[in-house]
Amino acid sequence: MSAALERNETTHVQSPEPPHSSRRDPAVLYCFAMMLLPLLAIPAFIGLGRSNFFLTHGASFWVRSNDAVFNMKGRHCDVVVFGDSTAMTGVDPEVVDRETGFHTCNIAVTNAVLAVTGNLTLDRFLAHNEKPKVLVFQLSPDDFQAANRVWNHTIYAEGLLELLRHGAPREARQVLITHPHEAANFAGYAAGFTAYYAIRDAWFHATRMQPEEDRLRLRADTTFFTPPAPARTHCDADAPFSDPTQGAFSRSLAEDFRSRYANRAAVVLVDVAPIPACDNNLQAYAAQLEGITSNGLRALPIAAFNDGRHYTAEGSRMVSAGLALQLNEVADERPDIDVRRTSPQFIEVGASASPRSSSRPALSTEPRIDGVGLLSASGLLILP
Repeated sequence: MSAALERNETTHVQSPEPPHSSRRDPAVLYCFAMMLLPLLAIPAFIGLGRSNFFLTHGASFWVRSNDAVFNMKGRHCDVVVFGDSTAMTGVDPEVVDRETGFHTCNIAVTNAVLAVTGNLTLDRFLAHNEKPKVLVFQLSPDDFQAANRVWNHTIYAEGLLELLRHGAPREARQVLITHPHEAANFAGYAAGFTAYYAIRDAWFHATRMQPEEDRLRLRADTTFFTPPAPARTHCDADAPFSDPTQGAFSRSLAEDFRSRYANRAAVVLVDVAPIPACDNNLQAYAAQLEGITSNGLRALPIAAFNDGRHYTAEGSRMVSAGLALQLNEVADERPDIDVRRTSPQFIEVGASASPRSSSRPALSTEPRIDGVGLLSASGLLILP
């Protein structure tokens, strides 16, 4: 072999690779993908959470009830009830209608929706429906406190869903940008519950069973429903109640409701929902809210509740009958709003069964745990 050929082969064998290889390190690509995936997944799952698909395939009955109000249009309601989940599970419009003759619409939402969106649901409803004679705000004593208006004290994903679906787009974007932790958690909420309900539905379909939640049905003009849970037998020991604002926040909240909606209804009532008689903060709440709410804080037996603030069917009948009595008192004092089709009669417990006159006994504004109650003609016990 010639010396020249040997030199060429040697040169060819020893030639180095190009300094810039077109191949990339797989580890770098993997790390890049892992960084990019959350950035793409979070907005994708946020979009899933605000979609109609999630509402029908991943949302609980509570969430679907919250959202149903935005589809209520052109309704005639003599009485509109708004508030937190104590009103959702406590005020049955059919009972109030029967006891008063006022056509009643319950559009209450969960406290998470109130914490995130304020009164967006109510404002939208009033804009698309007839002006009511009476507007009732009902909140648990807890929701008259500033602490319960903080996002991280609620299941805030429920409220964020309503803001994304029905709030102003600019406000929704601002909330997502200023609450990045909650936005990421909402994405996880949407993805997780979609997967959960898919697995649950597959399981129940395979076993030919039906979950209790699926037996619930949304009703027209109302978000009212009774959660499928047994009655409680005891109260949980809550931390002692203390109000650093000395009632200032509760009073400001009630006054804001009354002043802001004074021209949206002839009468605005701000009520506190009944709580269990064994609640260790009953007396403290009653003292704090005395003179602030339109009614007094009432105590009901623990069997009227299926958790600390939600009612059984029997509990809701007690709450609804109590509101009916209050509305009848208001109508007696305000003939200009009295469109009642009937004049319900009330008898005192232990009295004869003969009908009373049309003037009904005044509601006590003093908190009482025991004593004589009132019994409506339909037999529903109302604890004063």
